[in-house]
Amino acid sequence: MVQVRSDQRKIRKNIHDIQIDKPILIVEDQASLAKMLKELLFERYGAEVHLANSYAEAKNLLSKHRHEYHVVICDLNLPDAANGEIVDLVNRAKVKMIALTGTFGEKMRETMVNKGVIDYITKDSINAYEYVVNLVGRLYENYSTKLLIVEDSMIARKLVQHMLELQNFNVLLAGNGKEALTVLEENPDVKLVLTDYNMPEMNGFDLTLDLRKHHLKEQLAVIGLSATGNNELGAQFIKNGANDFLTKPVSYEELLCRINQNIDMLVYMEALRNAAHRDFLTNLYNRRYFFNEGKDLYNTSVLENKPVAVAMLDIDLFKQVNDNYGHEVGDDLLVYFSYELSKQFNDHIVARIGGEEFVVLFTDTELELASDLMNKFRQKIADTPLEFDEHTINVSVSIGIHHLPEDNLDAMLKIADENLYVAKENGRNRVITSSVE
Repeated sequence: MVQVRSDQRKIRKNIHDIQIDKPILIVEDQASLAKMLKELLFERYGAEVHLANSYAEAKNLLSKHRHEYHVVICDLNLPDAANGEIVDLVNRAKVKMIALTGTFGEKMRETMVNKGVIDYITKDSINAYEYVVNLVGRLYENYSTKLLIVEDSMIARKLVQHMLELQNFNVLLAGNGKEALTVLEENPDVKLVLTDYNMPEMNGFDLTLDLRKHHLKEQLAVIGLSATGNNELGAQFIKNGANDFLTKPVSYEELLCRINQNIDMLVYMEALRNAAHRDFLTNLYNRRYFFNEGKDLYNTSVLENKPVAVAMLDIDLFKQVNDNYGHEVGDDLLVYFSYELSKQFNDHIVARIGGEEFVVLFTDTELELASDLMNKFRQKIADTPLEFDEHTINVSVSIGIHHLPEDNLDAMLKIADENLYVAKENGRNRVITSSVE
């Protein structure tokens, strides 16, 4: 039995938000500020948050949980440690930290950076806490974010690498443009390239030009680097396709801001693409994406004489679920069904094309396998009672499959839909395929 209501809330958050599964420690003696920050972190990320209002309490929590913490957010002025001693404590525990303070000074800033503090934030407005919350999420996402440093100087390369690894980035290295292209070919999921200008074999300009032949600015960010006195190179980098430019030597804080700003822009652009291509409720591809992308895949399969099949799925008696239990339960059911469908058929295009109607496009898949996979999915849905608080319901799905190439994808989908209708007419909870001719 699946508890759909509680499970679906988790699924929706996994789809639409970052979920931080490691606890966070806040060390802050002002209870109201600590409570506000805790609530913000829980609301945004569902994170477990521990509170300490003194150095002693922090020491006790770190001794118990230091191997678990994602990050420590610590006030530098505590009742029993007024001079930033908390930073050394957190460093000894080997946990990443964000420092909060009521005052800003150049000497303090330099000390914090030298001690490996991720960022140093003045508590002067609500915006500072919003910045902290965003930074906590970015640090968590950075674990799976690959960046490439392209720099021929080993010393400079290692320095920038250290700065980026403080922020949890997965850092790759290359000594020149040609090496960078090889690294990118082996790691197509790199999000940002930080490249020097003056390098042997292939300089930063040529590398940027080459990258833009295959990667849009919205998909791969490029930041150019050059030594002091070459500021005019910045405009040339931008004209060649770079997203941004920095002058060396780069300060830690400037690098932090520019890198995060460019990564956030990529995330924002991806969100816009998802808004255009995906169904908001279920996060499956929508009808428009299915036909735009599916037609190309269908045509390619036909030209290459590869097997292709289309399956139409419809949740049986879905209207009764809405009528008997309400639309919130209906939405939870759609999210659950979509999650299971995408998990089962993640190698194929899966889309929601109507209220309770879904489609799967199989390419390079024989009919027998497609039919077998659909029957297994149908059986799993039928065999899994779903619990909605005090209600338990059983759900089934009817499926129509067509596998014989037609004039176009629309024609195939029409016949699959006719087979779906036959499945409904013959008692539901079954798979109907076109007859083999």
